[in-house]
Amino acid sequence: MKETMDEVNGLGAADRFRNLPAGEQRRYLEAVQQMVRFARDHAVPIIFAPPLSVGGKLNGATGCIIRLNSGPVVMTASHVLRGYEDRLGAGEILNWQVGNLPPFDPITRVVWRDAERDVVVLRLTEREIAQIGHCIIPAPIQWPPCTPTEGQHVLLGGYPQQLREVDSSAGKIGSGPYAAMLPVVKVGEGYFMCQLEPKDLISYNGSPLPDPEVDLGGLSGGPALLVRKLDYPVVGVITDQKNLFNGLHLLRVATLAGIEPPEGLSTEAM
Repeated sequence: MKETMDEVNGLGAADRFRNLPAGEQRRYLEAVQQMVRFARDHAVPIIFAPPLSVGGKLNGATGCIIRLNSGPVVMTASHVLRGYEDRLGAGEILNWQVGNLPPFDPITRVVWRDAERDVVVLRLTEREIAQIGHCIIPAPIQWPPCTPTEGQHVLLGGYPQQLREVDSSAGKIGSGPYAAMLPVVKVGEGYFMCQLEPKDLISYNGSPLPDPEVDLGGLSGGPALLVRKLDYPVVGVITDQKNLFNGLHLLRVATLAGIEPPEGLSTEAM
C-alpha cells in the first residue's frame, strides 16, 4: 500500500529510496550499481570526424557489439550512419571509429539496415573483436529477442556528446560513459519509450547527478538491456532522445523483435 500512496503523493524513486532503512539502501545501491555498470560496459563509443591533423566537426554516437553464431556485428542507429554518408557526400574526408578500433569504412560493412526502424547492422572481423575489449554482448538465446512491456525496467548505456573530452594537443578523444536504469512507459510497433525524470534520479556510485537539462545527444545506437532475475538480454537500440521540460527526458528505443537478420546472422544453434 505504501507504494500506491507514494504515487498518489507524487513521490519519485529518489524520495522512496530515502525512506528506506539504511541497510536496504546499501543493498539496493550495491545491486543497481553492478547493473548499470553492466550496461555502461556493453556500450561502445562511435565517432566520425576528419583526421585530427585536419580538424573539423566531430560527431559522436554509441553502438553495441553482439556476438552472433555467424560472427560479431556492431549495431547502431541508422541515422548515425546517414550523418556520416551525408558528410562524405559533401566532400569531407572522415574517419569512422568504433571504440579503440582503427578507422574503417562502415558503408562496406553494412549487412542489414532499416531506415524507418532506424537500425543498422555492421559486420566486424574476429581480429577486430580481439582488439575491442570486454564490451561484447553474448547472442540472445532466441532471435528475435523479446519486447519489454510497460512497467518493466531496462538498462541503457551510451556516450552523450556533452561528456566527451577532446585533447587536440595529445591527439586523443575521450568519451564519458553514461548508464541508467529506466522504466518502460510506452510500447508501440517496433519501439518502446523510456522516461527519465529528475525526481527518480538516484546516484548509484556517489558521484554527482547530471544536470536535469543535460543534452543526452550521442546516446543513439546504445544498447537497451532488459532487467530480469537471471540475465539482462539485449532487447533494443536507442534511436532518439528528447528533453521535454523541467528535466523530463523521453528516450525512444527500436526493438529487435521486428528485425529479421539476413542469412548468415542467425543466432540459432549451429
